[in-house]
Amino acid sequence: MKKYMKKILMTVLVISILVTPVNVQADEKVVEAKGEEFKALMNLIMNRYVGDEVTEEQLFKAAIDGMFNELDDYSTFYTKKQADKLMETVSGEFVGVGIEIVQSGNWVKVSKPLPKSPAIKAGVKAEDIIIAVNGESTENLTPNETANKIRGEEGTKVSITFKRGETKYTVELVRSVIKQTAVETREVNELFPKLDKARAKQITYIKINSINANVAIDIVPHLLKAKDSGVKYLILDLRDNLGGFVDTGVALCDLLIPKGNILHFVNKEGRKTTFTTDLEEAPFELVVLTNENTASASEFIAAAVKESGAGVTVGENTYGKGVAQYIYSLSDNYGLKLTTEEFLSRDGNKINKIGVAPDYEVIVPNLIISGERLFLNDKLEEVMPVENILKFLGYDIDTPDYVYDEKTEKAITKFQKENKLRAYGVADYPTLKALNKKLVEQVGKKDIQLEKALEVILSKMNKN
Repeated sequence: MKKYMKKILMTVLVISILVTPVNVQADEKVVEAKGEEFKALMNLIMNRYVGDEVTEEQLFKAAIDGMFNELDDYSTFYTKKQADKLMETVSGEFVGVGIEIVQSGNWVKVSKPLPKSPAIKAGVKAEDIIIAVNGESTENLTPNETANKIRGEEGTKVSITFKRGETKYTVELVRSVIKQTAVETREVNELFPKLDKARAKQITYIKINSINANVAIDIVPHLLKAKDSGVKYLILDLRDNLGGFVDTGVALCDLLIPKGNILHFVNKEGRKTTFTTDLEEAPFELVVLTNENTASASEFIAAAVKESGAGVTVGENTYGKGVAQYIYSLSDNYGLKLTTEEFLSRDGNKINKIGVAPDYEVIVPNLIISGERLFLNDKLEEVMPVENILKFLGYDIDTPDYVYDEKTEKAITKFQKENKLRAYGVADYPTLKALNKKLVEQVGKKDIQLEKALEVILSKMNKN
């Protein structure tokens, strides 16, 4: 126990180095010339502009925001208040309503409501689309922009309008301090009530909600308890885990992954930094659950499990965020988060914009957002989610794609007949609504990815 704690605490201390002042040299002639142009433009606006009054501070912030709009989605310019909120989020404690959100087309959706939060008490569920905050539309806003609208002072209220399938609902939530639990466990007999006790004793289940500052410390008691109980197989659930600190992700790997590389960082000059683990032997055979919202640090953990031979992954291809950001302090008023390195997997494989493919693919479809009617031979993006749901529900569909072919038309006709709809093969509004309803019902009844994880473990047991 002490060995684990000492190693983890040393790693956590490294995180503070990420917050560093800007001290990077650029081409002085270019900076000087552009600086004079920027100064002249600021003066011209301040002296001649006759529209709504603007301050020099507003113009400066707008100019820098414009600069960052040319960078990737992960690089951001912050006011001190915004930077403080960012640090609160990754530290595992923040003021909000208790939802994790991700991009979904032109909208932002809930990837997970947090336990015991105002959101979950109000009935908010994963996959709910946020369409308005305090009556203002959130269309075309990023997750960061939406989060900034939702957050506020502790004890204040915020009104959020959600869309679930075709149903809209509005709730008024009181912002409170959210203490995110990084590590959760559930009894295996509760997850798999039909599993015999002898086999259940060999399995443990741990869900990692985020790679925050405390995750590697918080997991240690659960791992020690499992090891002392004779557990051989660990289901590590990284679904909807959006990542966090690299250092604590590495510390987590150091508890589970056998000796060797964990990941490699590569900067703009091509200099490589490799993180390793010195664990002599993996304590458990791992089955890692992933989905499309498994991102960033959780992706290199999944890849390390696969490539080290410590276990396998089950679920969906991960998000594909394989770049790292550092937080810099520009002044007392401003800071920035800048992408400065790309990270590669244990074996040197690219993750960014690719993700980590599962060893056993099990796809849980998303809800259909569009109300677009679909006809035979249509070639549209809207076809894919319809075919995904049909396949999930057990209808005869080829690999889901963007083509509404004859098999899709026949499957829709069959679905319409079975659900007492007009059976004519066109995916119309009532049909799309019914598909969403059936999907929600089935997802609520069983976790097919978790069931597949058990199937994989049982197969291993039978071989051993």
